[in-house]
Amino acid sequence: MVILFTDRKNKVETEIIEILSKYGGQHISDKFIGNDNGKFTILSIYKKSNIKLSKGIAVFIDRGKRFVNQNLPLGVIAICEDDNRTALEIAKQNHIAVISCGLSSKNSVTLSSMGNDQLFTSLQRSIQSPNGEIIEPCEIRIKLSKSYLPFSVMASAAILMLMDIKPFEF
Repeated sequence: MVILFTDRKNKVETEIIEILSKYGGQHISDKFIGNDNGKFTILSIYKKSNIKLSKGIAVFIDRGKRFVNQNLPLGVIAICEDDNRTALEIAKQNHIAVISCGLSSKNSVTLSSMGNDQLFTSLQRSIQSPNGEIIEPCEIRIKLSKSYLPFSVMASAAILMLMDIKPFEF
């Protein structure tokens, strides 16, 4: 399961859902339930919630304080932008792994090359998937069908890699 911690009508949330839906993601929120034939579930959360998953992926889009003290189980992996202090603090409080996204060499996932119709995203260090698989550093070429915000691309690529799905077109 992929959980998007976000505010309503956020462009990054919309783009991540659009990208992941191409790979079989089924979106659910408090106002929308997609079809039931998806390969995995994407859940949008707009306020602090009681989460009891044994494993999953938590993507922190919202930078505000609404999710402060959000409890997450140890089997969850957090994805956030490298400067999202609230998300980094939540991950630290919950002792969960973090995949940081940004344009610096210190980030776990970055964009190494960008063009109008393609880009290369780079996993800069080994990460462990929710299923315990080790994903080695790599660079992946992604064909773009339209323009997306950088974090939408990096987070979506990270999610798909964690789910053992090779991203190739967004």
